[in-house]
Amino acid sequence: MIKKILTLSSILVLASAAFTYADTITLVGPIATHDYQQTTNSPCVIGNPSCQNPAGFDVTTIQANPGSYNMVQSPTYTVSQIETIVGSNAFWVGIDLNQTNVPQTLDYFAMKVNGAVVDLFSTLTSVPSGNNGNGYADYLLETFKLAGYAGTDSVQFIMNMPLANDGAEQFFLIGAEPTPPPPATTPEPSSLLLFGTGLAAAAGLARRRMVSAIKGN
Repeated sequence: MIKKILTLSSILVLASAAFTYADTITLVGPIATHDYQQTTNSPCVIGNPSCQNPAGFDVTTIQANPGSYNMVQSPTYTVSQIETIVGSNAFWVGIDLNQTNVPQTLDYFAMKVNGAVVDLFSTLTSVPSGNNGNGYADYLLETFKLAGYAGTDSVQFIMNMPLANDGAEQFFLIGAEPTPPPPATTPEPSSLLLFGTGLAAAAGLARRRMVSAIKGN
């Protein structure tokens, strides 16, 4: 009986060790403007045959009007490949949807590092197209992070769309816009006045002590 309990405990420990907490990814959009285009600087990881990727950066090609995309996996990259191409250890995934009538749905997009899901979007969402069929992002998935991983660690993306009823989609990488540092704190005039008053008081006290010491001698 003790042996069985120990075995069960070992299994639970191994299972908990294999579990990795995944950061939640936010879906932003629809984006009506032409701000993010799929170009050689924004390579597809999953997309239609029109994706323009630099040499050596592969893409999983998907077909038009499949009815649904079932857990489609990207090629496997390295952390250094991703960071080099986006210019940062943080990035977004742009989604260019190709459909004209019935909105499509997205319920899963994940980034795996060394086989474990680390960043995840998993909310069933209707995603109508805002810029149909022109290579611009209709939505952004924000923000994927690779800080702290070795350059040789493996990276893979997985996508699931329960409804996909028109042209093939593009999922492409976009370097995240940097967050500006907070402005330097400047003391308010009242604070400066108090600080100056304190210095003057301290100087006066020191002067009185010096005078008292001289008289005492």
